[in-house]
Amino acid sequence: MVRGGRYRVRMTGKSSTARKKRPVVGIAIVLLLFVVPGLLFFVIPVGITAYDDSHRIPITCTIRSAVTGTESSGSFKGGGASGPQVVVVTEQCGKILLQDGINSSNAGAVAKEITDAERVRFSVGEAAYRLRAQIAFFGVSPTAYGFTVVDGS
Repeated sequence: MVRGGRYRVRMTGKSSTARKKRPVVGIAIVLLLFVVPGLLFFVIPVGITAYDDSHRIPITCTIRSAVTGTESSGSFKGGGASGPQVVVVTEQCGKILLQDGINSSNAGAVAKEITDAERVRFSVGEAAYRLRAQIAFFGVSPTAYGFTVVDGS
């Protein structure tokens, strides 16, 4: 320690780079806590939904099963109250959800119509369908905007 006048000056030998690392750590924490989750849970789903609304593709799938269920608030369609849906499991296309036009009075009939069919053509959003393996990690499945029975039993 060096004494000079009324002030003490401590010489530690540490460089000033230790202080410069703190803002980088702070920025990294902010990115991990706010920016990345914001992108994953808000910006990307909104972008996929907006893209899918104007980019629909037809897919033809072999049906394994179709059951009625309740829509999760974690879907790309937005949070809030849950509603009826038909969950369709297919061989080539994976799980497809039917939500538009489905209500508690017609969900059972729609599920039966799809179950009785061998192959069904769905109209789905292109982005959600192409990213179905990645979005399945978050428990989200592509949503069909409509369907047509191609081959009945």
